Amino acid sequence: MGRTSNSNDIQQSSIESKVIPSLGVSFYPLPCGKFDRRYFPNTLKGIPNIINGLFKSFFLIKKIHPDIIVSFGGYVSVPVIISGWLQKITSITHEQTPTNSLTTKINSFFVKKIALSFDNQKQISKLPKNKVVITGNLLRYQLFQKITTNNSKIKFKNTKLPLIYITAGNQGSHLINLAIKDLLPYLSSFNIIHQTGKNDLETFNNLQKLYSNYYVSDYFNTQDYSWIIQHSDIFISRSGANTCQEIVAFNKKSILIPLPKSQQDEQYLNALWVEKNLSKITIIIDQEKLNSKILLQSIESLNNSKNIYSIKKFSPNIKLLQLINESI
Repeated sequence: MGRTSNSNDIQQSSIESKVIPSLGVSFYPLPCGKFDRRYFPNTLKGIPNIINGLFKSFFLIKKIHPDIIVSFGGYVSVPVIISGWLQKITSITHEQTPTNSLTTKINSFFVKKIALSFDNQKQISKLPKNKVVITGNLLRYQLFQKITTNNSKIKFKNTKLPLIYITAGNQGSHLINLAIKDLLPYLSSFNIIHQTGKNDLETFNNLQKLYSNYYVSDYFNTQDYSWIIQHSDIFISRSGANTCQEIVAFNKKSILIPLPKSQQDEQYLNALWVEKNLSKITIIIDQEKLNSKILLQSIESLNNSKNIYSIKKFSPNIKLLQLINESI
């Protein structure tokens, strides 16, 4: 089960509603409202969807009758977890960040186990200790399969130039996109791959025609992204949990621009975690200070810095999978 759209306000198809069916896996859309702690009218607006989500998830679970329910922190998981609890179905919730989201706090009362990515005692102290298991975070195994050539449409004339990957998130960050737009004339010594999100795609598609070193898309599938993360030299990104884990796993030079509106500053904490692990090659820029000049200086600084970190040999993290298997 998952979101049909990205939020209450942005009625844009969610990534999971496209990706999951493409893998041949059944996807059950669940319209659901959420508690918005920043703007209470949004919560009031979402109450009918919250109630609707609870009823729909209850009957879906009764129909599907799963062996176990596993959630990954999204607000849509709350009615699913509660409905499963009412029907005595075992469930696990996983928190990717070093803080407890409101979703995890609510789910913690109804699940059998709470899987955490970090061994953070402050975070653990606010949860039922008998339910907590430190599993780390799951990373796509495809990212670590060696890819030497790219069979997609991503092609550059000069393949010897350093590669910058810019990701504005699934929905796209207009602020990051605008800063990049002004920078393009000054980045001729780099190849650039830019994931814009849907809202700004048309604008940057037109710019792509002007620069042979620039490739743009609203979204990259796992195969393309695997090639990108293996071959990129610099990441410019928000600091979501998955992106930060991937940056550290591959020891990538990065410029991180945390989303200031994230709950409990989780994106800033994620960025600090990357900086702690890769201090010499990580630059954090507050969104309020973001402009093209600072971004260009940061790119040049990272490009001139030596990456002293060696990539550790990857071994799949199956702790969460083991926990799921043990709980069934």
